[in-house]
Amino acid sequence: MPWWASALVFLAILVGGGWWLWRRVRATWRSVRALNDQVREASLLIAELDRTASRLPTSGDVQLAVFVHPYDAHRERTRTRAIVADERRARRQPKLPPWARR
Repeated sequence: MPWWASALVFLAILVGGGWWLWRRVRATWRSVRALNDQVREASLLIAELDRTASRLPTSGDVQLAVFVHPYDAHRERTRTRAIVADERRARRQPKLPPWARR
């Protein structure tokens, strides 16, 4: 085999490797750009949520659970659970078949 044949084989391997590497780099660059677009969209949504949250009314009568008597906390939790159960029952009532209704 002449010397130029081995040089051509080496050059073909080099070009093939460069082409494969270019494809991988280009795919990675596309992924990075897509991720950057997602991060930009998420940051815009977070900024919008921050603006919306700053306009929400806050109730001043909220106390930390540490400063609430355990009996009062239990009574509030029981009342909230009953309200949620009633709301859930009211939502499910029209969807239930007639034989399953109370």
